[in-house]
Amino acid sequence: MPRKNAPRNVGSGWEEGPIGPGDIHPTIQFICARLAEHGHEVLIVGGAVRDLLLGQRPKDFDLATSARPEEVKRLFRNARIIGRRFRLVLLRYPDMTVEVSTFRGEAPKRAGDMIRRDNRYGTWGEDAFRRDFTINAMAFDPTTGKVLDPVKGQADLEARRLKTIKPPLESFTEDPVRMLRAVRFQVRLGFEIAPACQKAIRGEGRMLEKVSRHRLADELQRFLTHKQAPGLLNALAGNGLLNPLLNLKPHDWFFAPAAVKDPLSALEPLLVRFSRWEEHLSEPPSPTVALTALVLTLATERHRAWLLGPGEAPREVLGPFRNRLGTLMAQWGFLNGQVGPTLAIVNAARAILAEPERFTDPREPGPFLLGIREAWLLLNALRDVISVPQALLDAGLSQLGNLPDLPILDHPRPVNRGEQPTPAARRHGVSGDGPPFGPKRKRRRRSGRRQSPPD
Repeated sequence: MPRKNAPRNVGSGWEEGPIGPGDIHPTIQFICARLAEHGHEVLIVGGAVRDLLLGQRPKDFDLATSARPEEVKRLFRNARIIGRRFRLVLLRYPDMTVEVSTFRGEAPKRAGDMIRRDNRYGTWGEDAFRRDFTINAMAFDPTTGKVLDPVKGQADLEARRLKTIKPPLESFTEDPVRMLRAVRFQVRLGFEIAPACQKAIRGEGRMLEKVSRHRLADELQRFLTHKQAPGLLNALAGNGLLNPLLNLKPHDWFFAPAAVKDPLSALEPLLVRFSRWEEHLSEPPSPTVALTALVLTLATERHRAWLLGPGEAPREVLGPFRNRLGTLMAQWGFLNGQVGPTLAIVNAARAILAEPERFTDPREPGPFLLGIREAWLLLNALRDVISVPQALLDAGLSQLGNLPDLPILDHPRPVNRGEQPTPAARRHGVSGDGPPFGPKRKRRRRSGRRQSPPD
């Protein structure tokens, strides 16, 4: 939370308009005031401005500033510089993570090529014309209360129209992921894609093959964990983007032939389950659990049985196969920090199916197994493709609150800071805390040479 002595001059001179001081989160006001008082221009940008103008509550706030990443890092102790293609700063607070980027100038690139490096800085005027869609290129000045709109995004917002700032083919060539974002905004906001953009998307889906698999897997996680997952993937398939996004053919030794040919039909039951997930569970599916469920849903029956069936595969088969599976996941797009936890989840699910009574006995807590909590969630997602007794699932899902989270990069369950860890978490040394407020402080070393103890 903002410090008590934080500067409060942000919003003091705002003109009356569609966005008021009460619409801006106090943490964002604190960050903007801190940057402004050190002489830096700072603006609220991107989807937050779009959502506020639509009368919706923003999911998060992104900031753009004239300060360089190193200057931002000096002002905030909880700052971390990330990114290679474009460096930006993450500010982590108990209730949110804020991205702070530096105004971008025109990126050096060859005609008809993707932008590989994007660390040339500029002004807000240049930055606005570097963004993807007009509705995402508006900015809000927290010192004056004015909406800055150099690309006429408000007109497209009122017309509920998605339009690229640059010519569509040029824009999608610079960053093919913009095609995926266009479909996501179309379904999520109910907007219409401009005809020229629609034509470019349907004709250039193959450009996604140039994008890093990790970036595509990140986008896929967004689609899977959204309440409108079935509509989103249907729209991707209708625009010819689903097959390039999933990229199953190079790994057809693992994926079922029918799934490689028509992944949408194979995934339909899973997508429906994801869209209704929060009707039965109080938390959205973790991105890692969602990706694991997707991979196992598309796998051949034999491979799925080897991974989850109790005792179907001999040890000399299962061991090398799991090593090969880890390689597949890394190549397909799982982050390095997700591969190990995913295999732990699969191991835990296999143990549950092999000896269910060990994990559902109400008289005593079941044995601790790394990933056991996520394994119950995975089995719930896969109930349409594997035979799991309903009574077993109900017994497992009822004890989720007493099981610790597996420490994965995406941290599957948001926890309020200061919440007491559950008994199972305390027993196994897992904190119930959310992400730390900032980077850990280094231990101070005493000066002088370390002395040997006396004899």
